[in-house]
Amino acid sequence: MAIVTKKEKMALKLELDAGIVDGKQKTASKSFNNVKLDALDDNLHQTATKLAGLQNKSLLNVKRVEETTLTEE
Repeated sequence: MAIVTKKEKMALKLELDAGIVDGKQKTASKSFNNVKLDALDDNLHQTATKLAGLQNKSLLNVKRVEETTLTEE
């Protein structure tokens, strides 16, 4: 049987610099839900960069968070 994937939800997650504690990088994160399922990586990164400019902390990483359903066909 074939497995079919269906994207259900997508979010954009910004990981921000929260400083160094005990020699380890700490991060803070901000998530933005209800992202269009067909959003392109370039557009997500560009949006994340602009949103990071509104934050007090520096941007470390941009992540796409997807929820996908797997079903048998």
